Amino acid sequence: MDRPVAELGRLTYPMLNCLVAPRPIAWVSTVDAAGVVNLAPHSYFTVASAVPAVLQFTSVGRKDTLRNIEATGEFVVNLVPWSLRTQVNLTSIDAPADVDELALAGLTMRPSRTVRPPRVAESPAAAECRLIEVRSFGDGPLAGHVVFGEVLQVAVDPAVLADDGLPDLQLMDSAARGDRMNWYRLGDPEPIERPSWQPR
Repeated sequence: MDRPVAELGRLTYPMLNCLVAPRPIAWVSTVDAAGVVNLAPHSYFTVASAVPAVLQFTSVGRKDTLRNIEATGEFVVNLVPWSLRTQVNLTSIDAPADVDELALAGLTMRPSRTVRPPRVAESPAAAECRLIEVRSFGDGPLAGHVVFGEVLQVAVDPAVLADDGLPDLQLMDSAARGDRMNWYRLGDPEPIERPSWQPR
């Protein structure tokens, strides 16, 4: 198949999901103005900047997560281990705004240090973020609203730290979204040294 994007129509969203995969999952916890907790997964997620520390994720359509962040300016990105994939998927449910998905999935809240939204206690790592800006592309139900957040605090379970003090992906056993309804688990790593033009 070789077609212009303009001709793909409804196939555009699933086509991009199949091509750009696997994708890490931002399990985003927020609160609304009344303090009701919301928890939802977003698989369009990555690091936008290291210095300053900025994470980004995309809300596909205007969902509770986005509305809460716009109202409060705060959110937490919880990382997703394979062992929690069922709970993560459950929190993607299209529940009413006043439903606490964290409680629905039988998860435990842990207070954050710098923002109001809680962390997910069962997650091996979390990043507390303050909203920088939202960049929107269109207004339709599949339009992307890219959320940029400055990382204020990082929490990592010591059990998933390597000897160098950094998280070990094998210990975290991270889950990722793939094509269609498929989820993926990391395989064995293969170290490949980055080349350098100048001799070291």
